Amino acid sequence: MQPDSPAYIEMWFRSAPGYPLFVNAVQAVFGTYFMVALKVLQLCLGLTAVWFFIKQLRKHVAMQDFWFLLLTVILLIPYVYNQKVANFILSEGLAFPLYLLVTAHLLVFFFKERRKHLLYALAFLFVLLLTRKQFLFFVPIAIVMMVWLGYRAKNLKTLLPYGFAFLALPFLISLADSTYHKIVHGHFTNTPWNGVHLLAPAMYIADKDDGSIYASEEEKAYFNAIYAQIEQKKYNEKAAVSEGKNVISHYIANFPNIANHTIYPIGKERYEDTLSEKEALIKIDQTTTAMAFPLIRDNFKKWFSLYLKNFSYGFENSKYALLFVILLCFGIFNIHVPNTNSYKAIAFTAAITLANMAVVAIGMHTLKRFIFYNDWVLFFVVFLLLNGLNSRYFPEKNHHQK
Repeated sequence: MQPDSPAYIEMWFRSAPGYPLFVNAVQAVFGTYFMVALKVLQLCLGLTAVWFFIKQLRKHVAMQDFWFLLLTVILLIPYVYNQKVANFILSEGLAFPLYLLVTAHLLVFFFKERRKHLLYALAFLFVLLLTRKQFLFFVPIAIVMMVWLGYRAKNLKTLLPYGFAFLALPFLISLADSTYHKIVHGHFTNTPWNGVHLLAPAMYIADKDDGSIYASEEEKAYFNAIYAQIEQKKYNEKAAVSEGKNVISHYIANFPNIANHTIYPIGKERYEDTLSEKEALIKIDQTTTAMAFPLIRDNFKKWFSLYLKNFSYGFENSKYALLFVILLCFGIFNIHVPNTNSYKAIAFTAAITLANMAVVAIGMHTLKRFIFYNDWVLFFVVFLLLNGLNSRYFPEKNHHQK
């Protein structure tokens, strides 16, 4: 059990439907033994996904078995260290295997242009997005891939239905999410928790007089109440600067305090007098979403600076972020090289790593829980490059060329 675990077991209103449905299905089948069953199922899902991922790479990427063995070990690390994906009742237990399956199918489509893999990727991505919406970046990346492959092969029309299917996916997810909440909680609405996270970074860099940007007295009062607390408790950027603290470390440490323990409880106190608990949560989400964008626009330079620092923090420092940008450019510039899938693999994996970090950094703190999904990518790229060097200088040792 983790602090967020009850939200999934009890199907809290603020939780996306994918993982709570999975947990409650296991609970319905196994009763009081559901925790043990959940751990076993999450482990089996993870092992199956890793096996499938490696199997597909071995079919289509020229790399010695030794490197695939090392990559398998690295992919399994989240199951035995730090995240312990199978052990905890957290959405990662379902999201990580699904992430690997979506990645594998999109890679195979990129390699072989087999359209059936787009359908498989679409199906797994649907479930993945119902579990964690941070993976919406797969949609534009898949569409760019289809446009490039279709243009190059002069068969773009044949890929149009698949492109429209990916474009429709966010709307289908929104419909499914709202339908779930209508059935389970009685309200036809998307999971009402995004606004709190969007507003938190904007409040961190806000000035005391920023409440004046709001025309609504309600929004002004909400802003002033939030600002008063984060200023008093020294959760904001001004406190970090005045005390000589590292701004981004201070932000990462205090993000939950701003979002979960300031914005949310103040909203509950304001709205639960006249609304039910669920209606109050919807109102909080609507109000904070409406407040976030004007506040970001008013302080865009400071907000964007914080965003870039948060983005770089996810890579540990800006040098690693730059390295992934270089790898992405390297893969793209060499993607036309015939008879090799290595450059396609480098371009795609670097793109999803950067995209995941970019999405998470918008409205969350870049903790390992949200960004570990791509920890294997840099190792994979290094293995590809080392294998290429080994093939070039010691061709007789490379027995697994495709």
